[in-house]
Amino acid sequence: MKRKLLIGALIFAAISVGWHIFEGNWDRSLFPAESSELKSENIGVTKLRQLMEEMPDLQFVDVRPRGSYESAHFTGAVHTPYRDGELTMTDPESLDPTRPVVVYCDGGYRSRTSIPAFKAAGFQEIYHLHRGILSWRLRGGECDSLAGNP
Repeated sequence: MKRKLLIGALIFAAISVGWHIFEGNWDRSLFPAESSELKSENIGVTKLRQLMEEMPDLQFVDVRPRGSYESAHFTGAVHTPYRDGELTMTDPESLDPTRPVVVYCDGGYRSRTSIPAFKAAGFQEIYHLHRGILSWRLRGGECDSLAGNP
């Protein structure tokens, strides 16, 4: 029994280390050092709170499916679903590519994969919420809800 637990722990550790290496390489490709024409950054909840205080024109873009968006989203977030490499701009007039934007999903994977689409759409200052809205809510962040239960 102890041997099985040890093997399981070793497998878990190997997968965890492998994921962190993969994610680090992915971050370096998606969020390169600043350039003059484009800024993209992977941020946590603490940095997001700072940006919210410093940037009153910050836009929030929720790339999750409609049901997830309706259950909980940032106040004023624009619902722009992302699926299979495509952004669905439900209200293209409500987003300004010249203003800073925070892109998020539930846990960070979908929004992370959407970053190239936002770059291609001409967004110039993109912030990705690392670990998504779940990290925000776990750290006490408030959300709006269309379903009545934030």
